[in-house]
Amino acid sequence: MAEGLTRLGTDGSLMAASLDRLTCLLRHWDSGDEAMRRFEHELAAGWEYDDDPVVDHPFGSYYHWCALLCGFTEAALEDGLLPKPQLDALRADVEMALPGLRACRQLLVRIPASLEEQPRIVDLLRDEEGLGRLRRIHNAFGHALRNERISRQVDSLDH
Repeated sequence: MAEGLTRLGTDGSLMAASLDRLTCLLRHWDSGDEAMRRFEHELAAGWEYDDDPVVDHPFGSYYHWCALLCGFTEAALEDGLLPKPQLDALRADVEMALPGLRACRQLLVRIPASLEEQPRIVDLLRDEEGLGRLRRIHNAFGHALRNERISRQVDSLDH
């Protein structure tokens, strides 16, 4: 089971998550969403391609985004974060993206011995298909969490 996550529900529903659990998921989601927005802004602003690893420095938001997306992806696979039909629709993207997501998370928790151990952002970003995959996964988690939050808000108004 992914670190810090509890089983959410056998049907892949967030409905089984406690209010505290949902709040924690939403907090992490907000942080990941902000990292994605920072990354998208940096990407739109452009940068100079060269061979200097310093080029990677402005893209810490990419590593942050991917690290948080990794946690959500592992929760989807191990703990039923998404309903099965939603997960099945994303399965190919998740399976292809997960090794890279884990590598980015590792960059944030382990200090590498040298810059050569880090994947080059320039190389990662040239893969338009990979970025599309990350965006699809990101959007699926955001959709599921927003729907659950709205559902609980409506339910609280009914009581």
